[in-house]
Amino acid sequence: MNKKNFSILLLSLLLANLLKADIIVSPDSLPTTIKAFLEEHFKQVSIGIVQQDKNSYEVYLSDGTELEFDIDGLWKEIESKHKALSFKILPTHIASIITNRYPQAFLIEIERKINHYKIKLSNGLELYIDNNGTIIQERYDD
Repeated sequence: MNKKNFSILLLSLLLANLLKADIIVSPDSLPTTIKAFLEEHFKQVSIGIVQQDKNSYEVYLSDGTELEFDIDGLWKEIESKHKALSFKILPTHIASIITNRYPQAFLIEIERKINHYKIKLSNGLELYIDNNGTIIQERYDD
């Protein structure tokens, strides 16, 4: 491969990498579903940074909470480093199961999958709960 072809290949790879990178966008450009979710569950917290790529939005709040939404505005993952997440984010029947079984624990991370939720509690427990509320797996986070 000669120098010219190598340079073109390198430039192409660099450009491809830049195109799939996250870009910073204004909070005003968020879909209304995301704005409504933030207004309902994080009303007192300001938005720090919003990143968008072709498939998702990542929202970083001023209190350290990180949220990921799909491109349609549905939340995929929420993580709080400094305070408890509200159980109101979860479906009522799933929140009830957790609060009844682990009354002293609070939510620190929630991840929504197609057919289950992955939930991390303040006591170090990681729960996998299906959409019907059945606990699939319980384990302590390493």
